[in-house]
Amino acid sequence: MKLNIAYVTVLIAAIMIPSAFADSVTTEINSTSYDIEYTGNNVVLKSATADLDFISLIFETEVTGTDGDVTITFQRDFFDAKIGYSDDDFFILSDGDEIEFEEIKDDTSRTLSFSLSAGTEEIEIIGTILADNSFLEEQKEQAEQEIKDKEAAEKAAAAIDEAKKEAAEKAAAEKAAADAAAKAEQEAKLAEEQRLEKLMSSCGDGTVFENGECVLSPMAKNATDMRTGPLIYSIVIAMSLGIIITLILWGIGKRSHKVLSDDDS
Repeated sequence: MKLNIAYVTVLIAAIMIPSAFADSVTTEINSTSYDIEYTGNNVVLKSATADLDFISLIFETEVTGTDGDVTITFQRDFFDAKIGYSDDDFFILSDGDEIEFEEIKDDTSRTLSFSLSAGTEEIEIIGTILADNSFLEEQKEQAEQEIKDKEAAEKAAAAIDEAKKEAAEKAAAEKAAADAAAKAEQEAKLAEEQRLEKLMSSCGDGTVFENGECVLSPMAKNATDMRTGPLIYSIVIAMSLGIIITLILWGIGKRSHKVLSDDDS
């Protein structure tokens, strides 16, 4: 009877005391597999996924009891949290909410212990170094890339500004040349007008400037023609009268000479 009571007591104790077991979960990073050791009490880590953008490990979890506890050991050469050469704290999220944890560490490993409530589906542990991928190095590279991008953008902007400046200077030079040409043309036109005006003013009365020289105006030509016509007519008439008179006198003289000759006979 006492033996049966003892057996039942041990069985009840085994049922009531949460079961704890050691296990490991595997993750793959850059085609390399890594085993992560853990001890779960009502907690099973079903899978592990690396997020190299945030330098974190994401575990799919299953809490088999009301609550559970888990202890995970990370080798420092695989997963660590450091700033420079000094240790930094890990950051643990349980279904997106930050949770507290306890840590034991030495020169080669860091062990994290924390509790999970029933229904927890995912935990994420964030560090700074994961399988030779460093958050600080990525931040440094990103900062350097941002500086390079900024310098490239500044150079491109400077090149654009220089091109705009050269285009503006070229346009200003072309406009100045066009203005100078227009001014020179205007001055030449004005000088020619003044020269022609001077030449025109040098022509005497009754003349006009035409084809580069002073010539009689149409009115003066008409007046000259009108004065020359009667004069010519008068000269022609006078000459005709003189000829007629000469002929008459010549005829009279010839007749007188004949009469005298007859008388002498």
